[in-house]
Amino acid sequence: MKSMAIEREFGSGGRDIGIRIAKEAQIPYYDGQLLIEAAKRYGIEIADLKEFDENKVGSLLYNIAMMAGYNQYENMVKINEIFYGMKETIKNLYAEGPAVFIGRCSTEILKSCEDVVTVFVRCSDKEKRVQRIFDKENVDTMQKARRLMDRKDWGRERYFKFWTKKDWKDEKNYDLILDTAKLSLEECSEILLKRMNE
Repeated sequence: MKSMAIEREFGSGGRDIGIRIAKEAQIPYYDGQLLIEAAKRYGIEIADLKEFDENKVGSLLYNIAMMAGYNQYENMVKINEIFYGMKETIKNLYAEGPAVFIGRCSTEILKSCEDVVTVFVRCSDKEKRVQRIFDKENVDTMQKARRLMDRKDWGRERYFKFWTKKDWKDEKNYDLILDTAKLSLEECSEILLKRMNE
């Protein structure tokens, strides 16, 4: 069985697909928080990861703050150490056996591994995404759901670009692109499980 690395638009259902696949295949599932916990098992200290996570790294204000900081070199060393820690954790977990990895540039970190399927989950129907966010997240209006969607996607795109120097939505970065506006989460899971078992 192959491992799966998933990047996803916020509200596309990509995380739910990953959880479903891991449960069905009876293999581990790792997202940001679980990767931090796993890093501790390997003695990799990435406790400050949240400070440099998708919501901050690569943002204009964050980059200005880093450039203007008195300890600019020290900050950049710390940022690189944290990403290296995450990268090593993903590689170590991958070496343990098949798993599902969500985000954190796992698609690029594991891209050269033959037994990893890289996937981008999108939803071409923005209103469907907004509705999913409204239903699942702690927001009380559709307008707030839409703003949250835009902010999360922007953060993920900048995070991916910051670490990989690549465009997050570029189809060339992935083995498969799935659109949850056209396929149900169940259909996406079935497609990916089949691909993992090829």
